[in-house]
Amino acid sequence: MQSPPPTPTNENRVTETREQAELAHAKMNEKLVPTFKGTLQEQNVNVNSTEIPITIYTPVDVNKAKLVIFFHGGGFTVCSRKTHQTIVNMLADATKTIWISVEYRRGPEHKFPIWWEDACEVTRHILENKESYGYNIFDTFLFNPLMSKFAFLGVNSSAKVGLAGDSAGATLSASICHTLKNIDFQVQLA
Repeated sequence: MQSPPPTPTNENRVTETREQAELAHAKMNEKLVPTFKGTLQEQNVNVNSTEIPITIYTPVDVNKAKLVIFFHGGGFTVCSRKTHQTIVNMLADATKTIWISVEYRRGPEHKFPIWWEDACEVTRHILENKESYGYNIFDTFLFNPLMSKFAFLGVNSSAKVGLAGDSAGATLSASICHTLKNIDFQVQLA
């Protein structure tokens, strides 16, 4: 069976569309929230010898027993962590939760399923190493002293890890929830 012919792409057109999206989001972001009330940290996660950039948003008065991994939209082609920065700022501030925004590789330079593989592997890495991203399951006891009596039993009904995204990012979030096995998602958002 032969592969279908490659989809014709116009590299200049893709670059131009991405630049327009960046400018449009920058104008919109200026009007929403000027600055994040917390700390931002840029890091990379190594996925199959490729560095995938992430941004970690840790708001003031954060509940470290909650963490959300966010995937931006843009049809798997346009948009980025930067275009969605203000919305993630607002969500992190409003929820007092650690948010991690992921920059997966996009088309047309990269073909399916690369963005899905990036998202799965970055999620797996973050969940296996969540304490290094600020997550602390016992932080919930600081917010709810009544929960402390269950600490020795290993019970923590307030600890949460979630996935979120918009548009293409929501598709990735939902897909990851169904794909990754043996990982305890306590909350699944899409």
